[in-house]
Amino acid sequence: VAADGLNSLVRRSFESAFGASISHSTNKFAWYGTTRRFATLSQTFVKTDLGSFNAHHYRYAPAMSTFLVECDAATWQAYGFESKTIEQSQAICEQVFAATLDGHKLISNKSVWRNFPWIWNENWSHENMVLIGDALHSAHFSIGSGTRLAIEDAIALTKALEAETVIPVALARYQAERKPIVQKLVTAARTSADWYEHFPEHMKLDLMDFGYSYITRSGRIDDARLRAMSPAFMARYEASKNGSQA
Repeated sequence: VAADGLNSLVRRSFESAFGASISHSTNKFAWYGTTRRFATLSQTFVKTDLGSFNAHHYRYAPAMSTFLVECDAATWQAYGFESKTIEQSQAICEQVFAATLDGHKLISNKSVWRNFPWIWNENWSHENMVLIGDALHSAHFSIGSGTRLAIEDAIALTKALEAETVIPVALARYQAERKPIVQKLVTAARTSADWYEHFPEHMKLDLMDFGYSYITRSGRIDDARLRAMSPAFMARYEASKNGSQA
């Protein structure tokens, strides 16, 4: 069972057999930590003289939070991040998000700038090898489902192996039953990632339009669902639209 992540040695050793494909998003991101505690997943969008940034931040331990900084390619180039050290990049990000960090520092863990890799495999097994998790597929961090997908892959594989006595049949069952579910989530992740590829443009919207655009970005939440989830928001959003039309 190959659960060896984005850079899976198993997948790379048998790329043709797995029908592997890899592409990358154009946005740049760097993954930091911070001692600033964020109660829930939240986001900060900041426009500077040289471009636009956004940060995904959420608490993962009692006294620690993840702080993922993202910017589009134009902003990355304008800041000259290509020639900056990890420490210099960190200092710039601390300055950009000083108000959000509220006096706390960013903590680096080899926090280099990266492009998100899109990984997909048409064939989920080859001979006696089977892929799960990021070795098999990647889902953009903006929908926060990577770990869940990996665990559910493992559960689905276990159930298939328990249901079938012949290993190749079990592996075929695992792919047949699990693949449509994963494809649906990966499609939502790609749609969400596409929104982030253009987030500087979305930042030009007024507050309510921006909020609505962000919440519905993955295509998984329509007006009816949003109205049920957050009636106060939808009432305010619809009032703003009616007011603008009037």
